Amino acid sequence: MNKVNSLSNKTILITRPDGREIHLRELIQQAGGNSLHYPVINILPPTDLDINQLNQFRDQLHSFTMAIYISPTAVEQSQHYFPVLPEHFTIVSIGNKTTDTLKRQNIFVDIEAASNDTESLLMDPAFQMPEIKGQRILIFRGLGGNALLGDTLVRRGAQVRYIETYQRKMPPHPPLTEAQIKTLDAIAISSNEGLNNLITLMEDPSLLINIPLVVPSKRAHTLAREHGFKTIIRAINATDEETVAALSHFWSTTL
Repeated sequence: MNKVNSLSNKTILITRPDGREIHLRELIQQAGGNSLHYPVINILPPTDLDINQLNQFRDQLHSFTMAIYISPTAVEQSQHYFPVLPEHFTIVSIGNKTTDTLKRQNIFVDIEAASNDTESLLMDPAFQMPEIKGQRILIFRGLGGNALLGDTLVRRGAQVRYIETYQRKMPPHPPLTEAQIKTLDAIAISSNEGLNNLITLMEDPSLLINIPLVVPSKRAHTLAREHGFKTIIRAINATDEETVAALSHFWSTTL
């Protein structure tokens, strides 16, 4: 648990989508800090064509055996098209926040990834050979999500279909001003896509690279290095709690 005022007088740039930043802002405030919200991803419905395909797919649900939800957004958006799944499904969640969102929809979770990432789910005994071979799996996600999970499961003998119930787009924001950037003590990103979008949106991305950057994974750490960031703080995962914990630890050990 973070100590009170562990982020005292610090201003954190939050890049989560609209509506996904609220809890993180509250945690930062509770730790004595301030935040600036600059969403770098918009969550939008699928195209009309994709919606028609999703609706037509309902009749095929019974032939599958497992559903994997990769995020709270995947849960929420899937409910528009698949509010009820067959009772025989094994329900799988990546992360405790995803599990909490499923519970709010009265969906019981059979398997939760040990950490809030794909890699930990792939280490679960239920996803090894020969257990996973022959399983017919639905992966609920956004359009064009990371292929690691599906590709690995296919190599292990499963059949996989992606159910993409939303799309992510880069918002048409004006770039942060130089005055805004000068107020920042750290930047928090939650995905590689978010980091790439942040860089793209800036008029002069070099103004950001000396600001400490919190990342949620090894892949994001590598990408941040490629973009030239000098100080990269690795959080355990992308949850709000671990983001604040990583920031608090960083400043407690550097002051």
